Amino acid sequence: MSPMHLESMTISYGQSVREIFVRPNTSDTEVVGQIFVDKAFDISRLKRVGELKAFLSKARQSRKRPLIIDAGANIGLTSIYLAAQCQDALIVAIEPEPSNFALLFNNVHGLQVLPIPCALAATPHQAIVVDTGEGFWAFQTKEAGPTDDSQYTVDCITVNEIFAEHEEEAFPFIVKIDIEGGEKELFKKNIEWIRKTPIIIVELHDWMLPRQKVALPFLKAIADLDRDFVHFGENIFSIANNLDELLPRL
Repeated sequence: MSPMHLESMTISYGQSVREIFVRPNTSDTEVVGQIFVDKAFDISRLKRVGELKAFLSKARQSRKRPLIIDAGANIGLTSIYLAAQCQDALIVAIEPEPSNFALLFNNVHGLQVLPIPCALAATPHQAIVVDTGEGFWAFQTKEAGPTDDSQYTVDCITVNEIFAEHEEEAFPFIVKIDIEGGEKELFKKNIEWIRKTPIIIVELHDWMLPRQKVALPFLKAIADLDRDFVHFGENIFSIANNLDELLPRL
C-alpha cells in the first residue's frame, strides 16, 4: 500500500472476524468505535426490522440482490458492517479522497463491495477534494472551477446513475450518505431515487456548517413523502412506508 503508517486491527462483529488497516492516532480509530462498538448502522435495532426482512425476502424472489450505496465510505468500515447485515448485497462504496480510498480498497477486499473513487452529487460533474483540517473523516468536495488544478479533481456520480447501472442484477435497499455537507447539493434536484429507496441513512451537517442550511434540501425533499423519520446518534434513518410498492417486478 502507500507509505503512510498503518496498523492492523482485528474486529469481531456478529459471527464475523476480519482484519482491517487503520492509521493509528487518527479519526480512523474513532470510526472503528462508531461502527463496531456504538453500532451506528445496526438495522436490527429498528422497530420495523421484521417488516424490512419481509421486504427483502419478497424482493429476492425476483432473483435480484439488494443494492446498498455507501456514500462517504471513508476507509470502508460501514461497508464491511452493512455487508455482514445483508450478506448477499452488492455494496457500492463511494469515496473521493485518495488516501481514504486506498484503505477502503484494501479493507473490503474479498467482499461484495465495489469501491468507486468518486464523489456523490446531484449531477455528473468534476469536484475538488478539500481538506478541512479536521481529520481523515472530514474531507469535503466542491464543484471544480476553471482555475482548479486538474490533479485534485474527482468525478461525481449520481444515485440515479448507480441505480440504472445495476438495475438488471439488484434492487435498491439502502442509501447511506455521510458526505460532510455535500448533502445540501445532493438533495436539491434529481431526487427521483428517494421514492425508490426503502432506507436512506444520512448524517446532516448543520452542526459543522452553521447558517449554511445544509440540511434544508433534505428536509424539503422528504417532507411530503410517506416515510418514517428515525434519529439514532448522528444519523437520520428515513424509511419508506410503502415497501410493497418498491418490490422489484417478478
